[in-house]
Amino acid sequence: MKLKSFAALPLLLLAGCSTETTESKDVKTEAIWADIYVTSQGKDSRVIAELNVSGRNGNNIKLSDKDRLEASAAGVTKALERDDDFFDIDYRAVFNISEEGTKYTVTLTRDAVGDALTTTLIMPKPFTIITPQENQSFHKTDTLEVSWTDSKQNNTQLDAKLTIRCKKDDGNEASVVENYIDTNDDGSLSIDLASLEGLNDSVLNNKKSCEGEVFMERFNHGTLDSRFADSSRARAIQQRYSKKFEVRIN
Repeated sequence: MKLKSFAALPLLLLAGCSTETTESKDVKTEAIWADIYVTSQGKDSRVIAELNVSGRNGNNIKLSDKDRLEASAAGVTKALERDDDFFDIDYRAVFNISEEGTKYTVTLTRDAVGDALTTTLIMPKPFTIITPQENQSFHKTDTLEVSWTDSKQNNTQLDAKLTIRCKKDDGNEASVVENYIDTNDDGSLSIDLASLEGLNDSVLNNKKSCEGEVFMERFNHGTLDSRFADSSRARAIQQRYSKKFEVRIN
């Protein structure tokens, strides 16, 4: 685990990020790599589809006039609208549902070639992070007890990420980040803060407390059309953030 510092991105780094796009009419169906997922943080759900050429790092695919993405859930069908950001293109739709067991069907229709590729996603069981509580204070030598409601379902995975943001002596921010992949979904996770070497880094301003947060995802894998390119994936995800808490490093 390393200390991560945040500052303006260097121009060299920005120049190395591909923003190339390819029209979908120029891509064969079997060369479309798809990352299709639905996420919920409790109130609604967002269906998101990212399409690239051949693989995760391929050109972004921009849908041509005769290609479209639609999602259906609970008797409602919506078109996925294009969302552009600085580095990426994806397609999104929001549904006012997020209940366990909700079935989402995402279809890529290609009228010009007569293809309709269907992906099915089932929303896993929701949960609530109980501890840490808001503004709860810990010392960097304490054990952080993370607890949440509801136990594991079959065929789901639980991942957690701890992020602790601290001030450096130069006024910039640094973060200590630790990931817990496929952790036991039994409602309890103990984190030994003393094991996080980044909290002892000499560049940190130990006169100021750090701010911590835990992010958790419970997810299962959906069923993708076999015609998508290899390594394409589909997931249904319940996401939750803990309340923010204090970590003292003095």
